Amino acid sequence: MQPTKKPFAITAPPDSDIWRKPPSRDVFNAKTSLLPPIPLTSFSRSRISLASSWKYRYDQGGLLLHLTKPGETDRWLKAGVEFYNQKPYISAAGCDKFADWSIYPVDAGEEEFTLELRREGDENGKGLWVYWLKGGGDGERVPVREVAWFFASEEGWDVSVGAYACRPAGEDVVKDKEKLEVRFWGFEMEELQ
Repeated sequence: MQPTKKPFAITAPPDSDIWRKPPSRDVFNAKTSLLPPIPLTSFSRSRISLASSWKYRYDQGGLLLHLTKPGETDRWLKAGVEFYNQKPYISAAGCDKFADWSIYPVDAGEEEFTLELRREGDENGKGLWVYWLKGGGDGERVPVREVAWFFASEEGWDVSVGAYACRPAGEDVVKDKEKLEVRFWGFEMEELQ
């Protein structure tokens, strides 16, 4: 996959997720569409727009940054939309050793969302910022979260950037093994110059 403005979709079956929780839960079976890995030291920013018909608790889709390094446990950050308490939220979950999760409320009636992940900072400290771009990027830039550890030891790490979709609800909850389709467009990824 290359950065593309063209629409595409990812369909996720029940029991799919990206999540790591102590003591032993480690799931990375989400449907993804990722660019080939690049050195983390060269990542600048990525953006994507998405929409879906969210239905089951924890249905989700968005941008994924998957970090790999030989001899190390994978790390990742996913930011997008997650369905919780019968409504969509902007969601961000990061995983260094174990995952954490945060959600940010959206306005009632929002159906399309644009997310951006950006490297920000200088030699005194860098972080990965998660932004919700209201109005598809033409409106307010809402800071949702800073992930301070993301670039802390970036030497030797590679990052694959792209889209993901998950439907964590199991077949015991999901009727007729119904899959979640998340529609994406306007995917961008920039490297440092």
